[in-house]
Amino acid sequence: MKTNCKLDQEYTHYQIFGHLKKTTFSAEEAAEYLEISIPTLRRYVQSGRLKPSTTIGRSQLFSSVDLKLLKQKIDKE
Repeated sequence: MKTNCKLDQEYTHYQIFGHLKKTTFSAEEAAEYLEISIPTLRRYVQSGRLKPSTTIGRSQLFSSVDLKLLKQKIDKE
């Protein structure tokens, strides 16, 4: 069986996640993206290290752009 998929092809971050540029993530999704626990995410918010882009009731949504920037900082630590 022949497929059109190249498993050894390198994809850029934009090719994979570019469509998510204006997307917001829930706290659970943000924590998963950052590879941290929910309590750590909450500490980041409380300390001002991360700010929600939108708050609806008790739910906080986080910008994909802000998460990417924070992820880069975390990876450098």
